[in-house]
Formats: sequence, C-alpha cells, structure tokens
Amino acid sequence: MVKLDEVTNEKYFPRGGGSEKSKKPSSEFSATKQGLKRKSAAPEQNEVKKVKEESSWIPKVEENCFIDGLTGLGVVAEVFDDGVILHTAGTHTVKIHASEVSKKFTELFNDEKIEMKDAFQVGQMVPFRVIGKKAAGDKGKTKASCNPARLNKHLSPNMMAAGLVITTSVVSLEEKGAILDVGLDQMTGFIEKSQFPASGLREGLPLVVRILSTTSRVVKVTSFVEQDNLNMASCEKLQLNHLMPGTILECEPTGDAVTAGVIVSIGNGLKGILHRRNLPPRLRENPEKLGKAIRAVVMFCQQNSKILVLNAHPDIVAVSRIEKRTTFEGISIGDKVKCTVIDTIPSKSIVYFTLPPTDGKKSLVTAISSRGLLEKPDSISTEYEVGKEKMCRVIGFRYADRTITVSTRKDILNQKITTYQDAKCGDILDARVHHVTKAGVYFIVCNFVRAFAPMSLLSDKPLTPQKLKTSFKVGTEMKCRVWQISEERKNLIVTCREQILALKGPSVNSVEELEIGNTLPCIIRKVFPTGVILLATFNNISGVLRKEAAVHLSGTPKVNDFVVANVEKIEENQRVIFVLRDANPSASVTQTTEKKLVQKPKPCDGGIRIGKIYKGSLTAKKGEKANVTFTGGQQKEVFASVDDHLLSDLLDAPVGLIKRLLTENKDQIDRIIPMGKLAAINRACVKRSVARFIKGMKLPKKVEDLTEGKVVVGVVGQIISNIGVFVELVGGSGLVGKVLERRGAKNTCELLEVGQVIIGKVDSIDSAKKSFLIDPCTDMEDGERMLTEYALPLLESIVEEVKWLAENSNYPVPGTKVNAKISKELDDLTLVEFEHNGKKIAGVVPKKEGEKKTAETPKKKKKAATKTLIIVDINHSTNEVVLAAPPSSDDDDARIVAMRKDYLCAISSEGLVYLPTRLHPNHLPTTDSSVKLHMIIDLNNQKSIGDGVHVATRGGGDVDDVARTTLIKQEFIGTPKTENKVNGEEGNTAKSIKNFGVYTGIVLSAATSPENQKRNTLSVDIRLPGDNIGRLHVSEFPPNLLTSENPLNEFIERNANKKVVVRIIGFTKAKGSKIADLTMLPSKIQAGKVRAKALSYKSNFSVGDVIKCFGSGSFTEKREYRVEVNPMWIGSISKELISKELTVETPDGVSVDFGIVKGQMVQAKVTAVDRKTMSLSLTMDTTSEIEEEPFRIGDTVPGRVFFACKTYLRLKLASGQQAVLTPTAISDKYEKVDEFIENQLKIGQLVDVVCVRFQEKPRRYYVALKNRYNSKDPKRELLVDPEAVTTGSHFDGIVESASKGSLFVELGPGISGRIPVNEENQEILEIGTSSVIRVTVTNKTKSEIQLKLDDILIRKWAVKPERKRNASKSDDVPSKIALLEEEKATETVEAEDPGFDWSNKGFRNEDLAAVGKLTSKPEEESDDEEVDDEDDVEEDDVEDEEEEDVSDEEAVDDEEAVDDEEEEEAGDEEEEESEKVELIEKSEEEHSKLVRSDPNSAINWIEYMSLFIEKSDLAAARKTAEEALAAINPTESEELLKMWTAYMNMEVAYGEAATVQEVFKRACQNANAYTIHKTLAKIYQRFDKNAEATRILEEMVKKFRANQLEVWTLLAEHLMIQKDQKAARDLLPRALKSAPKAQQHIQLISKFAQLEFKHGDAERGRTLLEGLVTAHPKKTDLWLVYADAALKHLGIEHARKVLERACNMDLTTHKMRPLYKKWLEMESKHGDAAAIQLVKAKAESFLQTVADEVMNQNDDEN
Repeated sequence: MVKLDEVTNEKYFPRGGGSEKSKKPSSEFSATKQGLKRKSAAPEQNEVKKVKEESSWIPKVEENCFIDGLTGLGVVAEVFDDGVILHTAGTHTVKIHASEVSKKFTELFNDEKIEMKDAFQVGQMVPFRVIGKKAAGDKGKTKASCNPARLNKHLSPNMMAAGLVITTSVVSLEEKGAILDVGLDQMTGFIEKSQFPASGLREGLPLVVRILSTTSRVVKVTSFVEQDNLNMASCEKLQLNHLMPGTILECEPTGDAVTAGVIVSIGNGLKGILHRRNLPPRLRENPEKLGKAIRAVVMFCQQNSKILVLNAHPDIVAVSRIEKRTTFEGISIGDKVKCTVIDTIPSKSIVYFTLPPTDGKKSLVTAISSRGLLEKPDSISTEYEVGKEKMCRVIGFRYADRTITVSTRKDILNQKITTYQDAKCGDILDARVHHVTKAGVYFIVCNFVRAFAPMSLLSDKPLTPQKLKTSFKVGTEMKCRVWQISEERKNLIVTCREQILALKGPSVNSVEELEIGNTLPCIIRKVFPTGVILLATFNNISGVLRKEAAVHLSGTPKVNDFVVANVEKIEENQRVIFVLRDANPSASVTQTTEKKLVQKPKPCDGGIRIGKIYKGSLTAKKGEKANVTFTGGQQKEVFASVDDHLLSDLLDAPVGLIKRLLTENKDQIDRIIPMGKLAAINRACVKRSVARFIKGMKLPKKVEDLTEGKVVVGVVGQIISNIGVFVELVGGSGLVGKVLERRGAKNTCELLEVGQVIIGKVDSIDSAKKSFLIDPCTDMEDGERMLTEYALPLLESIVEEVKWLAENSNYPVPGTKVNAKISKELDDLTLVEFEHNGKKIAGVVPKKEGEKKTAETPKKKKKAATKTLIIVDINHSTNEVVLAAPPSSDDDDARIVAMRKDYLCAISSEGLVYLPTRLHPNHLPTTDSSVKLHMIIDLNNQKSIGDGVHVATRGGGDVDDVARTTLIKQEFIGTPKTENKVNGEEGNTAKSIKNFGVYTGIVLSAATSPENQKRNTLSVDIRLPGDNIGRLHVSEFPPNLLTSENPLNEFIERNANKKVVVRIIGFTKAKGSKIADLTMLPSKIQAGKVRAKALSYKSNFSVGDVIKCFGSGSFTEKREYRVEVNPMWIGSISKELISKELTVETPDGVSVDFGIVKGQMVQAKVTAVDRKTMSLSLTMDTTSEIEEEPFRIGDTVPGRVFFACKTYLRLKLASGQQAVLTPTAISDKYEKVDEFIENQLKIGQLVDVVCVRFQEKPRRYYVALKNRYNSKDPKRELLVDPEAVTTGSHFDGIVESASKGSLFVELGPGISGRIPVNEENQEILEIGTSSVIRVTVTNKTKSEIQLKLDDILIRKWAVKPERKRNASKSDDVPSKIALLEEEKATETVEAEDPGFDWSNKGFRNEDLAAVGKLTSKPEEESDDEEVDDEDDVEEDDVEDEEEEDVSDEEAVDDEEAVDDEEEEEAGDEEEEESEKVELIEKSEEEHSKLVRSDPNSAINWIEYMSLFIEKSDLAAARKTAEEALAAINPTESEELLKMWTAYMNMEVAYGEAATVQEVFKRACQNANAYTIHKTLAKIYQRFDKNAEATRILEEMVKKFRANQLEVWTLLAEHLMIQKDQKAARDLLPRALKSAPKAQQHIQLISKFAQLEFKHGDAERGRTLLEGLVTAHPKKTDLWLVYADAALKHLGIEHARKVLERACNMDLTTHKMRPLYKKWLEMESKHGDAAAIQLVKAKAESFLQTVADEVMNQNDDEN
C-alpha cells in the first residue's frame, strides 16, 4: 500500500503541469518571472492537512500499486490483432489480451468470427482489473482483464444500485434488445434497443453500462453512462467496496484545500481528493475556485483499500462518447507547434507546455516532454524558463490525461518522415520493436511513426514462434524497408527480409514512377495453372511474369517466394510485365528446357494390350484422381489412373463434380482407352469421343509404326509457351508428338488447350530423336465431310456426357418437359420453380426482345402461373437450370435458347436440338458475335439421339456451319499471299482503298447493329480489297431492286458471296476503325470527279416530297412505324396513316394492319421535317395535299385508339384531328360494349370510324363505328342531332357521371341528359356501360335536357351499404346518391390520375388536369358518435368523453379506413362537372395565349408542358415549368402546389435522380414541406421506385414526427406492401417513444393494428386491438374499429364476439347506442334473422334496465 504522505505530497500542476515544492516557507502563492511559486505551510498547518488527508481515500496510484485486484478505467490507445493497450490515469498503461475480454468474445475470436478492431476503438473507455503483478525489471505492460466474470466477481445482487457502472458482454441480440453477461451466475443483464450505443451492438462485444433498475434476476441497463450519476439513495449508504471504475459521482467540495487538489464529499461521510490534474482545465490553476458540486468519474478503486482516483475532466466524464477523447484541438501526430513553458520539474527532467491560444481563447490542452525527448535535458533550468517559447514536434497523445507528448530535439524536429504518408516505398528506416503478435510485428519507425511487418515479410526463412520471440524482442532496434503505405491501416507496411534489404533499387510509390529496366524486389502472390506468375512489389504494384520467363525460376515457385525482376514493359492499362533479372535464354537453352519439360510416358504394361478398348468400372476417391479397373490379358485385373484432362469431352468440364459423383457411385463404362505410363502408374483415357474416333482404326505401338500422312488420334497433354503444343497418342504407346506450326497462321498455343482431342496427320518423323510432328489440318478441305465425320460425332459424345451429369446430379435430363411455376419476372429473365424427384429446383427462362419491353411496363401482381417448359441446359457450377417454352403449333422455326462453349441449344417443333460450336475436334471455338439468343436458324443434318433430343448443324444466312469450316482452316494454315492477277487486276489483299474510289467487292451478309440503334440498320456488309469492310445501305441499291417488295432480302438472296461493283462515298467511324459507305447507283458510280456533296446521302427534304423509305422493323416511342430514308435520315409513319393495302377490315369493322416489315420499301409523303434530329413525319397517302382535312359528317376515316376509359375512347384520325368515341357510338347492343372494347378497341388498335357530330364549344369531334352508324334498330337508333330530342321522347342511355343531386346519362355521342335524384328514385348505379337505363325526356332547355328514370335495363354492380359519413355531407342529398357520387370520384381518380404518366399510350391533357388531386385537401368529416346533451353524466364518463374528444376525428378516420379501403386509396376529392377538361389538343400558340390570359392557372401551364413532353422536348417542358412558378402569384398556394407536383412528376418520369432532388429541394423551400414530401413519396410509389419512396418516407419520419403522427403509418404501410413486415413492426416502439401523449399512443397502436389486418398478420392486429380495448374499455370508437377489422378479415363470428363483449360492459346510454347500432347493421347485412332478433332483444333489455335505474333514482329523491 502506498503511504499517504507520498501520495499527497504532490507537485504543483497548473493546467496539467506541476512544479517542485519550494523549500522556502510561505503561506501564499506569488507570481514571479519564473512562474507560480508555492511556499511550505507552517508545521501546524501541515499537521491539520495530514489529518484531513488520512480520512480521505488515496488520490494517486503509483507503479507498485498495480497488483492483482486493482480495478481501473482506461482509454484504448492502440488496437492490435491479439489485444489492446489502455492508457490510465497517471501516465500508466495496461494490456488486455484477446482471451481476457469475455467468454463470448473468446469463443467468437477463436472461430475467427470477430476481431479486436470490431470490439475496440481508439478513445474508447474500458474498465479493467489487474490480474498479475509485474516482476521486478519487467519492461512489459501490466496485464489486465475486462472480463465481466473477473471484474464484477466481488459484486452481489444487493450491490447493484441504480447509477452504478459495470462491465458487461453481449450474449445475444433479441427482437426488443440484447441479453448481456454481467459476470454473475444468478443475474442477467438486458438493454433495450433504444439504449443501444450509436454504433450498434453485435454478439461478443464488451459494453460499459449504467444500471437503470434491478429485479431478482434481471439488471436493466443503458449504454449512455454519463447521462446520470450514482443515485442519491446509494450515495447515502455508500461503502468503500461498493464503487466500480466508470461510476459517476456527484462530488461536493468541503472547502478544505490540500496540496494535491480539492477534498470533496461523495456521500455517507466519505471523502475523496480530486487531484489538481484531474480537475477541468480552467480550474487547475486555482482549485479553490471550485465552490459547487461537480461530477467526477471513478478512475481507480480497490476492494478493502483506500485507493480512490477521481477525474472531473468533462471529456473523461463523457464515458460513452469516444470522440471527446480523440480530438486535441485539431492537432495531429507529426505536427510542429510553438509551445510556451508553463512549469518544469528539473529533478525528473519534465517540462510542461501550453499550446498557442485558439480564437483568442487559452488552449485547454497541455503538452508534456520528458528527458529523452528534450534538447539539452541537463540544462532545464536555463533552457526551459517559464514563459519561454519552444518549437516542438507532437509525437503522441496521452488519452487518459488529455495531454500531448512533444519533443524539442533537433533531429526529431528536422526529420522528413513525420507521418506514414511521408514515406517512400523502398526507403530503409531505423525501427524499434513495439509489439509482437502471431500475425506479425509492430514497429515504431522514425521515433513515432507506426509500422507493421506481416509474417511473410519478416524473414527469408520461416520463423517458429520461439524464434519470433527471440529475434523480435520488444525494444529491439533493427533496419527495415518500406514495402507499402497502407491507407486502410493508417500506417506503414515494412519488411525485414534480408534479400529485400540487401537489394539496391529505386524507391517508388506508384506505377507512374516506374521506368523500363528498373530492378525491383518482388514477392510471388499467385501461381496460375497456365504457368503465369503474379508478382507484387512496392506499394502493392502488381505485374505478371510470363510463362516463358517463369520456367527459368529455380525449383517450384511458391507463394511468398522472393524474386528479383526487371520491368520489361508497362502497358497502357498500367499493367506491368516483369522479366527475370539476367534471364536471357539462348536457343540451346530452349532445346534443353524442352527436353526437360516435355513429359515422355512409357508404353503401358501389366497385361494391357496397346490399341484395345476395354470395359470396366470408373470411380474416384476424395482428393485423388479418378481411376478405372478392368480385366486385361490373362484375366488379370488392371488398375489405371485417369488424369483430369483425360476424363471429359467438355472444354469447361466440371471435373470436381464428375469426381464427386464417381466417389458416390461407380460407373460401368465400355470406353477405357489405355495411355502411356508415368511414374510407374498405368494411365487411361475415358473420353467418349476418343472411343468413337478410333473405332476401326489401327493404332501405332511404337515410332516405327508411324508413316508420313498417317492419321493419328491424341490428346493435348502439355502446352509450353515459345516451345509448342505436345500431343500424346491414345492407345497406350506413350508416343508424344509436337503440333506443326505454319508461318502466317496463328500460334498453336492459342489454338489448342490441354485435354483437347486432336486428329491429325503425321507430317514428318525424326527417327534419330524418335520424335514426330502432327499436322492439325486433317480433312478440313471438305466442309460437309468435316461436319458429318467430326462435328456431329463429337457433339453426340458431349450430349451423352451432359445427360450423364444431369441424371447423376438429380436433375431432369435436357429435353424433358416439366410443369414450372413462375416465381418472378425480371427485365431479361423469368424465374421459375419446378419439382423433380421430390426436390424443388429453381430455373430461368430467357426472354425474347419483345417480352423484355413488355416486362418494363409495371403490371398488377397475379397468381403464379404454371407453364409447360423444356429443360434446355444445366450449369452445374452455378446450379442454374435453363428452360424454354416449346414453340407454338404454327411456329416451325428453330431458335437458339442457350449458348455454351461446346454447343448451342435450340428449340424447334420437334424438341431440343444441340448444335456444334466445335466443327472439328482440333477447333477451339471463339465467341461469335453474330450468334444471339432467340435467333432464328435453319437446321441441316438433323438426327435424333433420344426422346425429343436431336443434333444438327446450322445452314443458311451468316451462321452457316459449312461456310464457317473455311475459317477454321485459315486459322491453322493462314491466308496465303496471292500474287497472280485476276481479270487484269491485282489480288484483293494487296490493295488499299480510297474515298470516291470504285472497287469490286464480295457481298457478305446483312450488317449487324446494336439492338437500340435507330439509324443505319438496313445495310449489307461488303468485303473490299485489302480485307476492308464496306457498308451498302438499302437506299443505295441499284434502281431495279428498289421496285421489289423487300429490296434488302432480294439483294442478299441474289448477290450473297458474289462480286459487285461499288463506289465509296465516305467513311464512318465504328469502334476504333473506319467503315466505307458505299453506293451502287449507276448515276453516282459513273459521275467521275465531282464534289463530295453530289455523292453523299440526300438531306434537303421538303414538306410534300414523295420519297422512298424502308421499314426498320421497329416502332417509335409513340408506337409509330420507324422507317429509314438513308443512313442519316429516319422517319415515322402513324398507324392511321399507312396505306389501305397494308390493312384489312374484320367483320366487326375493325382494321388490322399487317405493318411494315424490315427492309420493305414503301412510298410516303413528307408531312413535317425536323432538321435538328434529322427525322421526317410521313404519310403513305401520297395523293392528298399536306394539310388538315376538314371533318365532314358522314366521311369514313381510319383512326388509332390512344386512350380508353369507362365513359369514352379517344382516337387520332388520319385527317389529323383527335376524336371522341362514346359507348353509344360503338354498338347498339349496350350490354356487349365492354366486351367489344376489351377485344377490338385496345390501345394502338386501328379502326375505321364515321364522322357523326362536331361540337363547337367545347371543341370536340365525335365519331361512331361503321356498323353502329349503319345500324337500323329503331329502339336504339344512333342519336347525333340534339334537335331530335323532344319532351316526352323515350331513350336508352348509359350512365355517364354523377354529382350532388344529379345523375348524367349519355343518350348519343356528345348528347347527355340529367336525372334529378331524390328519395323516390334513388338507386345505386355504376359509372359506365355497366349501368344502362331507360329514360323519358321531361323538359328540354337551351342549356340542358332533363330526364326521368323509367327503368334499369342493365346493372352489374352489387349494392354497397349506406354510410353515415356521406349522409352527413348534405341534408338534401340522399345517402345512396352520395355514395354514388363518391364512387364516381374514385373512378375519376383511378382512370385519370395526374400522373404525368407518359407512356407508349401517348400523353393526354386530361391526365394532367387531375394533377392537383395528389395534394388536394380531404373533405371535412363529421363525427360518428352523437353528441350527448345530458348534463347529469357521471364524472368518470365525462373524463372519458374528454379523452375521446381529443382524437374524435382520428377515431372516425380509423373506422372509415376499415370500412372502405378502396375508396381511401383512390382519392378523397370529387371532380365537379365544371372542372371537366378540354379534350382537344391545342397548338403551341393557343397554349401560349391561355397561360397569358390566366397566368395563375396551374392546369393551363401543365397542359402547356404536356405539349413539349409529347414532342420529347424535355428542356422546353422544364423551361415552361420554371416560367409557371415565376408567373403564378405567391398567394395562390394551391396552384403552386399543383405546379410543383407536376414538375416533380415530370422529373421522376423523364429526368434523372439529381434533377428530381433539385426540384424537390426547391419545392420544399417554396411550399408546404410536409405536403411536398408526401407527394413525392406517392409519385415514387406509383412509378414502382420503392427504394426512393422508402428513403423519402424515412426522411419524413425524422423531420415531421413531432407534429405529424401520420408519417409513422405511411412508412409502415409502405414497408408492409413491400413485404418487409419486420421493419414496419419495428416502427411502432419508435413511434410510441416519439409521441408524448397517451391519446396519440392509442391512435398509433390502432393504426398499426389496422395495417396488420390489411397487409400483415391478422392475429398480430387482433392482439394489438385486444390490448387497447382492455386498457381503455370505455372508448367506444376502439370497439367499433375492432369490430370492423374483425368483420373484414376474420369473419362475422369474431366481429359478433367483439360487439357482444362491448355491449356487456356497464357504459352510459350515449356510449352504448353506437355499439348496438353497429351490431344491428352488421347482422342485417351479414347475419340472419335469429341474430337480428337477438341484438334487438339485448338492446331492449339494456334500455329497460336504464329506465328502471332512472325510476329508482327518482323514487329515492322523492
């Protein structure tokens, strides 16, 4: 134990420093030039102080106090792989090993599931317990533990007081929080999620917590330690042994001062000393100024001891806030700082400094320097006078003391490397061992810079643990070389390897600093199977050592071997090519190397006959090669090994899978072919193709059996760069030949790969060396023969192997038909599931191009459909099964559905067809860009090889297999140079081409173009002299071809592979090369020398020109036919403007167009020219003038449907107008109009219509179908003249719309009447053709036609219940008509939602007219409950009523939300008749006039924007939006809100994320921010941008949760719709914590319960509502919500039980009335007569009981 006088006899420490006690007695402080001096107190005063200090705890801990049992609080200073270093008070340090963190942490650490850096951060405070005293002379760190079992073992449950700080460990994470290990067997800790630290928790982490409360078994804690002190009750009973490090105490100064600091009272008569250096910085100079209580944290304490160290520094008291201890006023290690001396201790050679003031304020950070860091440490009194300024270098931090360690030494001040970033890779530095771990050694270089050397860089020789400890003792100094600058670890990676230190070379940090020829030390990082080696040198600069250089390495190269290499080349992509230093192999060396490297097997023996094919079993053992067992000569059982490259015919063979399957089951085979013997082990080949090819062939047994020209079969065994390819002949002879290489041909090392089967002829034989060459060009002259004799047999072998793999892997065999269920639709794939042998298997179905476009349009979710699909292929490496739909009965074409390296898969009417990619065994296939998925192909040589499985070759087009065989031969032979003349001209390969030149070229095929290319897709590739490629567009074909129906197909059919004469008219850049633009027009070829403009493509088009154009086979965004005029100009033709020859009329009067196929020539007239985009608007009507034709009544014109809703359709006519087609103008059979629209009048459909009526104001064109116009039914004659309507006449009409008190009925196109609605004629009808009625005209005025309802002819709508909410809207509007009106508003919002929904259907002005509905305010809703006017209500009832009134409106909302969810989703605002939108499109000038006449109308501006959007001019639309926002009066908040909504809608639909955010930010600044957030969230949801919607809704929660409870339910509902129920449920606790009022809690729980019923788990919703009605039984609105939800989602039985419970409660009459009313309504609608009578009886009984009580009360009063 330390003596008290030694502890309290402390030096003066102003602001962190201290001075020696003056020997001259003095009772006062005096400021002198040398600083503050303090004289000794009088002896009697010292005696008094000593008595006071003896009653206090010891305030300082020396080195000898660090014995077992001492507990303290430290700050993490360094984190190593195996432990952490803690700084403690008083400049001490301790070390905690990874095994001393906690039991859970140790388990996870040993399993490598957690690291020290995951649990500890620099600056983190950690309580610890010393677990062993250091031996004398030991320079290491004191060992400590933070294991709760060690640290808290002395605690008992009754000591767990609130406010006490303890150390725990996270055991597990639960839904509501985390379970903690507190180190006591009988108790467990628990921390709620709301009390988690900001960084979160994970299993095994140590956690310092403050106790909140305790029970008999559970301790509830929080991680926010500094938010409270040890509670007062505990302080009053405080004992010495009750304190724990980290506990925060409230310290009351006693007024007594001691030399060490301030005496404080901590409770229960106990006192402590707040050391001067542990006070807040501003109190250190004058501790006596501490006049009030101060918070201090326990830094050291010990059981049964008087040791107590307190610290009141605010940054230390903030225990859980790491950032408080890691910042030192912006100062970093390595900085130079001018400091001022404030105190010195010469006897200990310690100097204290203060830092320069910051912003005029004195610095709160103190600097300290000791003897080894001082310049002239022996002259402290003269060199470091108080007040003297010194330049210092910061070399470290003391986190627990909040001080900086500095140095004034000149060498440290002048050193160049002060941070890890200053170092240069390759520099040799002095280093000192700082810490040793299993992973490597930590060093200190350049006095204070951190460095680390991993084990691989410590020594050239392997280091044992013992050798590591002896060679790298802590404190040992040595040399090291900078290897890497690690930004991730914020330190240097160094090496101590002797070879690297000895090598002289440049210092480099990046590839840019390298030079060719630099010699660098390298480490082998990876050795590839191909022989290439990956090397790494300084700063992780990586490069490759080629195979030909790697063979010169001595021994077998291994990872981490040292290599000295020179930089040979630095490529453009920063790739470095290395070469070995002094590596210069000569030809003789090469020959020697070849002799050494080439494996020469010996002939097989042991009863094996060379050349025979054996039967036997094939198997494998785990981790070994496959092997075969068969019966050899003399019935001897023979064992042979099968190398991996002799196992499979597949180039990308799944060798691992094959061997695994063979370990499970032996395979009996009849294709065992002996191979040569290596290392005294017989070998065999089991490739199926080899057995096929050698059948009937006599195989050589020795070199003498070989003759030149003999055909041999072998397998590539070795490929050695710069030496060649070596093939081992099959049969067992062990003969190895080299593949012949020809000049001008590709290198055989690139053409072949190991394991490939080779069929070749013996080219030459060297009898002396017993070697021979093999010519791979065997039978390559005849393409047909190559396919039948080699390609198809090889393919059959591959297919057999594919089937075997599928069967043995428990997959269905390719070609099998399965019933698959669609699980998900992606952009380019459909995910499916199917069952096979009881196993569920996932698969993918690639989509066609048309299907991809369809998938982009969001669709409603449907039940998963089941389809019959064909198994196409199985990728065993990814377990991906590819399937395809069988072709339809009328589809005879074969199309490619899968592409693999060895084969292609196609689907035809006969089933699955395999196609070869390897046309010869010697052929290694490459990627063919002309082959694409779903390409239609022709099949040749088709052959069945199983049930529904065939093999075939491709024929025709640019993928003809016969034509491809010539290319294969060229790869092996090369293209010979031709010097002979053809027709008097030089050979094509010797000539170059020039612009405007005339050449003879060979027609190849149709040019390929990217899928999204819009121009120049109709061209033909032509090979020009010099192997140059030219491109001839269809518009430049000879004139005689342009008259054919499809010039493109005709030209290719006539001229494929033939010579044509062309002229170059220009060049086009394409992928780094130039392609010549060609022409075959005689006028241009014979033009001679003319200007380039005369030969170029035509570009001067004018309106009215009749031109030839060609179908591109695609559509524009508006579903118009896209055509090409020439490579530069394109055009578009609307469907309604195509010629009559391309359409046919159905019996129903609907026109069906055949379209314009790709390459088809049509003549069209130019109607508009856009020179900016180089596009034309065209019509195929070349006879009429280009102007809008008049709308003549009775004319028949074609039109295209581009919009449809329940009450009308809109068409674009060929005459230029937009017309309206109403239901009465479609058919006289009104009951079938819906069906007719669905089948015959879809969006984009062409139809012939008759012009029947023109309306001036508003301007509308009405049309009718031809059959309807010619209909002779007298009862439903088409009414087109309003004058024909007279009073008393009868008509059949269709309900068109509804408003308050009125029903509007369509009698004919544009002719409507109104039915006044009252109590007598109220009926519930649906808007549209589902409601057909018979009416009589009662009155006709100039403005309207009044009707009377006679009969309902068609009503397809089920009656909905009457709703009191609507009944209360207006007294004179019947309730059912109000419902009808509400339904109408719903339909309007659904059909014409604002949208800015610019899709392929076209953009409509009326879509934008409803844009304000997203932000419109809902109508005020009346209360559901009646007001009780009685004055004699019981007191408790009055309180309940007041509580209910707070959220009366919310309660009604809850009930109505359950009643009618569909109505709530659709919208709350009606569309009045006066708000109907103009349907006729206006010109730009008309729009401009409109916005000038009424600049405050958002609708006008929005329509103006739509005009530009329809023209795809987004920039103009944005400009219009900006003009609108500037023009609309700021007081017109509703109009501005609509404008912002439309602007955001447009940006979400067409803009980018950045533009959306910019508009959104501005909208929040200029409109109601909450409404804008809510609006953008709805827009994102409508566009299926769910991630963005989630982000906005979460932002709303953060910003508006204080004032808007709705934000919680909006986010929760969105998450539930996205099937993320867990995240949605986690919101409720957060919402309840955020909402302070109990009534808000009720509302939130009710809302979340309804969401559970609607989107989640009904049982969860039921549990929530049960809790509410149990806690608040008198709140009738909760019972009503509960009953409605139960009825809708659980059934009437549950709802009946809920209401029965509610009605059995003892409530007042006004509370019981709505309950019985709801019950009666429910039974009337869903129950039976007996239930209704039961409810009525209960209600009467209740009323009778109430009446009796009233009578009894009156009697008592009388």
